[in-house]
Amino acid sequence: MKLFERLPDKVEVGGRKYKLDLDFRNVLRMIEIMSREDLLSEARNYLALKCVMRRVPKNVAQAMTAVSAILFPKTKKKGDKGPKLTDYTQDADLIRAAFLQCYGINLWREKLHWFEFTGLLAGLPEGSRYIDIVGIRAKPLPEPTKYNAKERQWLIEAKQRYAIEKTAKEEEEALQASLHATTLSLLALAKRGGDLNAKGY
Repeated sequence: MKLFERLPDKVEVGGRKYKLDLDFRNVLRMIEIMSREDLLSEARNYLALKCVMRRVPKNVAQAMTAVSAILFPKTKKKGDKGPKLTDYTQDADLIRAAFLQCYGINLWREKLHWFEFTGLLAGLPEGSRYIDIVGIRAKPLPEPTKYNAKERQWLIEAKQRYAIEKTAKEEEEALQASLHATTLSLLALAKRGGDLNAKGY
């Protein structure tokens, strides 16, 4: 957002404006509901919108599109998807501690607009435990040399210790990706073997 812009608190749907309560707690509840797979799409969208709206428009899908455009603007380019570095549930205590340490803000009590919360979260300086752990998750593993065995081992163990826990869906996707990669490797080996046999080797 530009410095002269006001924090958004309304959304227009079907020519009418609706009030939004975008306290960070409400948005986090909304995100949690949006990730649920045990709900039908329309029910999930309705319950998610109820977290930030007192009155949900009849056109739930249009309202969800409009609210999502405000909260989660697409700023990344295609293919620019990096590893997940934070989880609002797993890192909750670390984030609360970092806000209190760096800003004197008690997230148990303070009311913060979602944009305030995410802006302050992104601006946390080095020196808090949360930022240290995010740095470990983000740090690439160096190529092995005869000098860095201990450094690599420490980083591997630290990454495992602070790794973000995968959901059941993410575990399934990782398994499918692994199986797909294995299948492609086996097909490539089989093709190579067939090519060698055809050449009389």
